[in-house]
Amino acid sequence: MVRIKKEWLLFFFLLAGCNNNSVSPEAALYKGVCLTFDDTYVDQWYNISQLFLENEIQATFFVTKINSLPQSNLSKLEELHKAGFEIGSHGYNHLNANDYLQNHTLDEYYENEILPSIKGLESLNIPVKSFSYPYGMNNDSLDTFLLQYFDVLRDITDEQRKPLDKEVDKIEEIYFTKGDKPVISSLGIDNNFKIDLENLKKALERADRNNEVLILYAHCPVDSDPIAYQITDEYLSELIKLIKEAGLKTYTCSDLVK
Repeated sequence: MVRIKKEWLLFFFLLAGCNNNSVSPEAALYKGVCLTFDDTYVDQWYNISQLFLENEIQATFFVTKINSLPQSNLSKLEELHKAGFEIGSHGYNHLNANDYLQNHTLDEYYENEILPSIKGLESLNIPVKSFSYPYGMNNDSLDTFLLQYFDVLRDITDEQRKPLDKEVDKIEEIYFTKGDKPVISSLGIDNNFKIDLENLKKALERADRNNEVLILYAHCPVDSDPIAYQITDEYLSELIKLIKEAGLKTYTCSDLVK
């Protein structure tokens, strides 16, 4: 029988450990996609939710102008929440915060734009943990102020305020890593942004490679013939296929900071 000294066994064990490319379970948790939707398209969100449920896709729906929604929409928001989706605030009147704060205080912004939105959702027994800025307009002092009331804030990448000249996998701020500040920036994938699926595939590959979460946002899912700020069900179906092929999970916004 060949006997191997304990010292050599320890050496081989350590060598194997050095060559192990696996990541810690904690790091792997933050490896995936955070899919979000904005505004008042509750009927369309509800319609697409079955596709998400069938494919175990998490999503966050940021609703605004809750005071103007019909009872049927409020009931659907409750159902979406009960099904496991996150319902977040997108403001009460969909105000551009930076414009509003030119002539108002932070406290006035909270009283008129934030608190009524929170109360409206809480009246439906929906806890509110996340907020997305209308038009993606925020600033550092506002972020600090609102983090008193929300676990996570979402804005949008400034790269899409002009003709996009970067590949999606090169836009640093749309990727979230564990421990980052809970103000996340997102990439718009509606029809008007012209983000093709091949570009998204590269973005998903980066998220997988770097143990990051890719943050995406859209508005209104439609069957066909999308206009600005609409996204087709087919596009979302293809995106889901890419996510699954990459072996990535999906997360709600508040999941990212748990």
